[in-house]
Amino acid sequence: MSVVSAAADKYGGSSGSLENSRRLADLARLRRVRDRIDREYAKPLDVEALARGVFMSAGHLSRQFRLAYGESPYAYLMTRRIERAMTLLRCSTRSVTDVCFAVGVLLAGYLQHAVYRAGGGPAGNLSEAGGRAGAGTAGVRDPHGAKTDQERAVSAAPERVSPMDISINAVFLPQTDPDASLAFYRDVLGFEVRNDVGYGGMRWITVGPPDQPGTSIVLEPPAADPAVTDAERRTIEEMMAKGTYAGMLLATADLDAAFERAVAGGAEVVQEPMQQDWGARDCALRDPAGNQLRIQELR
Repeated sequence: MSVVSAAADKYGGSSGSLENSRRLADLARLRRVRDRIDREYAKPLDVEALARGVFMSAGHLSRQFRLAYGESPYAYLMTRRIERAMTLLRCSTRSVTDVCFAVGVLLAGYLQHAVYRAGGGPAGNLSEAGGRAGAGTAGVRDPHGAKTDQERAVSAAPERVSPMDISINAVFLPQTDPDASLAFYRDVLGFEVRNDVGYGGMRWITVGPPDQPGTSIVLEPPAADPAVTDAERRTIEEMMAKGTYAGMLLATADLDAAFERAVAGGAEVVQEPMQQDWGARDCALRDPAGNQLRIQELR
């Protein structure tokens, strides 16, 4: 029995029911579909292929995906493609046709229209702007004397902030399988185990980077608090299953090596290492509980 089920049974929940278990299993499959779209958006995906990958019918997948995420699998796929196209057009000098092939959109006209509807203006204008992006204009003063964004931010800040001796000691992430979570954070990510305690049939595991003894992650049962209602507990379980409940941003000096180690350890891949529109190069993985971990490359 998972820690979530044990906690829910302890406090009168219904997580142990067969119906709820099936619901959570379906949500986990929908999460894998969404992660596959995030990862393979440039490939020729269709609803039938996505459904086969998780042993669902295309109709059932479409209905359940819309209920879980608010839009159909096809709409989500096209959203990811357009987002990536806008990034490529802004941050490179590639033509609209080249970008079409790069994101899996076959018609340049469709991409032009979609980018315009998304608020990016004409795609050609984005491409021209991308060619100038390397110059960096955030701190360039307006010739008419207007302040830059950086100058406005500095002027708006308080003149003096009294220092406080406060540090981040620990953050909490939910886990549903303590043994699987322990193996992932210890053996795959290389964190050291600092504490492992149990109480009332539940288990809390504290881990952290070996070279940062003052910062820890506590892997905890998500529904251990008896003040959490049955309805809230079910909501937590469902959000965890579909991958929208919790996450964390990590950083490393060697992103590719960290990614390869995680993949070799069996981590679920959401996104391979790539350059993002906002300047960071990162990847995205999921831990055994479905929490999304983004790993940025330090510069």
